[in-house]
Amino acid sequence: MKERSAREQDKAGTAVKFVPAQVLDQKNGEIQTMIARRAYEIFDRASRVPGHEIEDWEQAESELLYPCRHDLKESADAFILHAELPGTFTADQLKVSVEPRRLIVNGEQEISVLCGDASGTHSELRSRQIFRMRDLPADIDPSKATATLKGNTMEIVLPKALIAKESSEKANSASSGR
Repeated sequence: MKERSAREQDKAGTAVKFVPAQVLDQKNGEIQTMIARRAYEIFDRASRVPGHEIEDWEQAESELLYPCRHDLKESADAFILHAELPGTFTADQLKVSVEPRRLIVNGEQEISVLCGDASGTHSELRSRQIFRMRDLPADIDPSKATATLKGNTMEIVLPKALIAKESSEKANSASSGR
């Protein structure tokens, strides 16, 4: 009986936690610092040859953050973001922040990685992180936003703010001479 309800829950999805923007803004600062340090290590290892700053930054970023393919679609009432997550994140490993014109998604999990050479192998814990910040093309209502994890896909529904809809309806009425 529990197996069936777990299967049904996976189809319905699991709610993802929303956090205040300040929490993920702070996380963004930490991630940018980590990337900067790693980019400097790459620069330093390459005998401090200038002119490759962008490549060093991109390499550092790709080493520290995992790609997260996403697609933002717009309907009449909302923006809907679908994000394909790398690996198997659980809802409690994900955090979402929504502001009227900005969406931030963060995921972090520890994974065990086998490392080794001819002398032997060992297991290390490493962090798998995703972090995406996206500006939105119109105001949304953060209080009505929902985020659901279904398997390896997260769906975030961002209802448009009523103020934007009402003002556009007024503008349409005015332009049509009503």
